Amino acid sequence: MKTGYLTLIAAAAVLMVFLCGCSKPKETDPLMEYLGDYSYSDPAICMVYERIEDETDEDGSPLYGIQYRKVTDFEGLKASGLTILIYFYSSMDNRSAQVTAAVEDIAASYNGKLCVLMLDAMEYKDLMGKYEIEAVPEFVLIRKGQSDKVFGGAAREYWTINDVLSWLHENGIT
Repeated sequence: MKTGYLTLIAAAAVLMVFLCGCSKPKETDPLMEYLGDYSYSDPAICMVYERIEDETDEDGSPLYGIQYRKVTDFEGLKASGLTILIYFYSSMDNRSAQVTAAVEDIAASYNGKLCVLMLDAMEYKDLMGKYEIEAVPEFVLIRKGQSDKVFGGAAREYWTINDVLSWLHENGIT
């Protein structure tokens, strides 16, 4: 009886080693090619939904959330073909905090479908000029093969993040 049990354990161990050794390697996220370390102060940040290091829930399962990563290759990211939502904000304006929290929710909800960038308007004046942006917060949607779209927050008397979500849906982001 013991011999059969030990044989079964040995066979299971060999099978585990075989399956683990032959498993497909984890595919890397193409977005990470354009991003660097965690940062909350760089003028170009990508909101990435990923595992939070050293954080677990009560059951020991890893926790996930929005992490801010420095954009190291902005031009490469724009040319990558990934769908990008640029959120222009002002580091000098404390009112941006509420909008930023809502944009984090968008980044989490559209994880894998939309790359959400946070650009400081003070540092990206040339890009704001290109899109004829007069005030922040503002949003620009960049999709491969389509013209870039500007939300147009300054032209609206009043708007909420739900208006931004509707605008994304109108532009094919579901």
